[in-house]
Amino acid sequence: MKVGMIGLGRTGEGMSRRMIEKGIEVWGYSSTNYENACGQYEAGYISGCVTSLEYLVRAVKSDGLRYTSAGKIPGIFQITLPEQKVEDTLDELLPLLEEGDIIIDFSTTDIRTCQELELYCSKLGILYIFSGVYGAHVAIDACSKIFQSLSPGNII
Repeated sequence: MKVGMIGLGRTGEGMSRRMIEKGIEVWGYSSTNYENACGQYEAGYISGCVTSLEYLVRAVKSDGLRYTSAGKIPGIFQITLPEQKVEDTLDELLPLLEEGDIIIDFSTTDIRTCQELELYCSKLGILYIFSGVYGAHVAIDACSKIFQSLSPGNII
């Protein structure tokens, strides 16, 4: 499983480290500090780092084995940004995604805004999960390994 982590501050780094420990490949993108992302890569906190959202999408979807007997494997992208950066990031990210891809929003965005984002993404065929686990149950099931890796007591 591959995940694209957007935002590599304290929250994003901590989540990435836990996912890496559970065998999830995590590609990181930081719009503000690529050098920090490189340092996290060198320390083994992420599997790789990229310089743009376009390259992040390519990295997450790069292997040729993107299909299973159940169908296409979605690209999964986690956002760990302050609320004020989420909208601009999504404006850039959404055109790069395909139907069935998944966004997990761990930002500080207001719940009403998240509900609007979930509705908008659903019209594009993109599944959206708010960190309060607001969103499509199909997407939650598809991402259960991620949630389990982030759960300290594997309560999921």
